[in-house]
Amino acid sequence: MSRPPGEAAETAPAVVHVVFYRNLNLGHVRSPNREQLEGALNRSGASHVKSFQTNGTVLLKAEDPERVVAEAASELAAAAGYDDTAIVRPLADLERVLAMGVFEKHRSPRTYRETVTFFQGGKEPSWSTPWTNPKDDVDVLYVGDGIALSLIRKPRNSAGSPTFELERATGGVATTRTRGSIDRLLNAAATWK
Repeated sequence: MSRPPGEAAETAPAVVHVVFYRNLNLGHVRSPNREQLEGALNRSGASHVKSFQTNGTVLLKAEDPERVVAEAASELAAAAGYDDTAIVRPLADLERVLAMGVFEKHRSPRTYRETVTFFQGGKEPSWSTPWTNPKDDVDVLYVGDGIALSLIRKPRNSAGSPTFELERATGGVATTRTRGSIDRLLNAAATWK
């Protein structure tokens, strides 16, 4: 359908994505502060940016979020020395995976944290789920499309690491957030403009 001369084409609203930066803690050594992080993403073409908490989780609206994050990487490296991985996922992926009710089906008094791990590169893990690591401190309950849902235990001084288990199994990179952080992120996104 043609438009009258001078009438602009309508563009679809940018879908909300979440950027999960690996090993980024705002304001720490080799990590940007909030202003540097949000500014780099804005200058790289995002229409809206909101850093969430301090663990390198960012709500982002952009027509091409992968390009925006890739372009911001050089500025973050120059400003703060940060040069690790960023995994970009549509917000809808998080809503979908939590709506499956996986955690609710695997309640255990041994659980220290419910976690959501995002991974990319390498191969899909070959585990049948639920899978428990040899140290018996990580149960991977679900794996699909670069997302893993896990329960971790803390039998001694340190808790199990789904990030380590996913990186070892895939040969790629991973970053993990607690389920509580993801729930708070979804609540924040629901009111974000």
